[in-house]
Amino acid sequence: MCYNKLMASSETTWQAPEFEYRPKSVSWYWISIIVSASIIAFSIWERNFLFGIFIVIAEILLIAWGNETPTILDFSLTEHDLLIGAEKHHQIKLFENFSVNDLNDDWIELFFTFKTKIRAPLKILAPKEKTDDIRQCLKPVLREVEFEPSLLDSLEKIIGF
Repeated sequence: MCYNKLMASSETTWQAPEFEYRPKSVSWYWISIIVSASIIAFSIWERNFLFGIFIVIAEILLIAWGNETPTILDFSLTEHDLLIGAEKHHQIKLFENFSVNDLNDDWIELFFTFKTKIRAPLKILAPKEKTDDIRQCLKPVLREVEFEPSLLDSLEKIIGF
């Protein structure tokens, strides 16, 4: 809990996976390869070999990243900072707002929008039981907005990545 009645600060900590893992079946890989092969065939037909090379590299990365399982990270949240693992540090004053999305029975997604519009929103997972502590910690310093999934979030869920 970040703020108590005397406005003394403390921190909220939790452990969570680095990203939401969606297991992929063999058919997911085959569909990915078939779609890529079709696009490569089209690029050859159009004599756009650079685009074909790009698709080959993209498919290799898609298969490699699709196999990755998330590592468990330590998160620490105070009224001034968000610490992710031992390496990443974000100052709360750099964020414009935050939103909370219920992911499933165990996890929520926290989205932090940066004040600079160039940066993509920061998405992290947190246990559902920490929701009230996180909100209590962030509400005095950040505005909470309703979660609206972006096109990229929707595509990510559709293709299972």
